[in-house]
Amino acid sequence: MKKWLIVFSLLSGFVQAETAIFSAQLPDLKNKIQAISQWKGKPMIVNFWATWCGPCREEIPEFIALQKQYAGKVQFIGIAIDEQKDVAAFSKQYGINYPILIGEANAMELMRKEGNQLGGLPFTAIYNAKGERIAIELGRLKKEKLENYLKELTRK
Repeated sequence: MKKWLIVFSLLSGFVQAETAIFSAQLPDLKNKIQAISQWKGKPMIVNFWATWCGPCREEIPEFIALQKQYAGKVQFIGIAIDEQKDVAAFSKQYGINYPILIGEANAMELMRKEGNQLGGLPFTAIYNAKGERIAIELGRLKKEKLENYLKELTRK
């Protein structure tokens, strides 16, 4: 019996880690709380970033283009580790076409739960339509590499 309790507790920890992103709720650019779970059901690309992060600034235009290319098939979500006013100005300047959520300490903890123990930016977690995390990338995610994930995730 003791052995089964240990196995169950280990499995419950794994399930919690895998679903942490879907239990998160963060404010959007209008300060309205958004549940990340609302986008479950299609592949998701969740990108943690900041306006002051050079590699983030490089990859965001590619994310914008890929969100447009895969509209209706994949959902990009940006979680900014930054001030709301800076993020709003940045989003407008770059023409970000996917949901942007504002995170501070909560987002840093969420990022750790999703596999980023170093707390570095940018950090991207990729989920399939079932909500299973299939990959994480710390640092700038090159468009070609992300496109390979997207092609696999959207293949019927």
